Amino acid sequence: MHCRKSITMADFHLVPELTRHRHTVPAISDDFYNYMKLINKTDPEIMSKLLPILRTIPDSGIQLVNTKFTNYAIWIKKQSRREKITLDKQYAVLQYDEEHEIVWAVIAAKLLSIVKHRPESILTDYSAQYMLDFAPRPKKAQIKHQRTCCKPLSVLDGLKYGLKNNLPREQDWKYAGCRDICKPTGLSLFRMVGDLRPTKRLSAALSALRMIPVAAQLHVFEPDIDIVGNEIYRGPKYFESKYVGLRDVMIYATDIVDEELVAVVNFPYKRLKELRVLLDVMLVQTPREDETNDPFEELENPTCLLTKFCILL
Repeated sequence: MHCRKSITMADFHLVPELTRHRHTVPAISDDFYNYMKLINKTDPEIMSKLLPILRTIPDSGIQLVNTKFTNYAIWIKKQSRREKITLDKQYAVLQYDEEHEIVWAVIAAKLLSIVKHRPESILTDYSAQYMLDFAPRPKKAQIKHQRTCCKPLSVLDGLKYGLKNNLPREQDWKYAGCRDICKPTGLSLFRMVGDLRPTKRLSAALSALRMIPVAAQLHVFEPDIDIVGNEIYRGPKYFESKYVGLRDVMIYATDIVDEELVAVVNFPYKRLKELRVLLDVMLVQTPREDETNDPFEELENPTCLLTKFCILL
């Protein structure tokens, strides 16, 4: 008679393709969690990694995913706000350009347009190109004679610029990409409105999402993001998984799939117009003996796949 292997929640929710490269730590009991909170002195390096994980009170076993490049601890932490949210589809229509870094301006312009539209009957899109042309570069990134488009700015930068400087309508200042441009004369600029609220709290983002799309940044791993297709993006799950950084996205819906809470985001990279991202998962980079590079700053502390939310109300 064969013994059946027990299956944890981590096995059910997060099954990597290469199972030989992962291990699962048993779920942490409430007693152990409370005990660890009471410890005053222990190894600082261990505690710096362990306590932030314990504070999330994982709802599953902690899965260690060993990749070719580094290791990650991944676990399930179910979000308390769990509802299916659907907004107007026209809110999710964004400009795509695979050649240039325009997403920060495109999302900022869309959010400004939606907030200004809310008392009106017809949505008027305001110009992302205007921000691409005239939003100032960070001082450390100033390069003489560089063309307008590819600026290392964020959605937050774009929203601040639009609120301060106002914008023309999209139909009056259409998308043209990177170019050399002089400030126009006689162009009508419209006052942008909104209460800008950056936050790292997913609960605040989900609350705002009932009324308006929310900008966020997504932790992107390749090849996971390239091959996810219509499935749910869960972060690193392959031996070849490599972290490539944070990318701007716009959340415009949530869904519940097999009891998992999923965000539906507009992801204007590589023509992935819609991406479903698991909200019930958290991860952190963990050290290993053959580690040669410094850990990624963005993954030093436990994080959801979506982070750095930007709300405009």
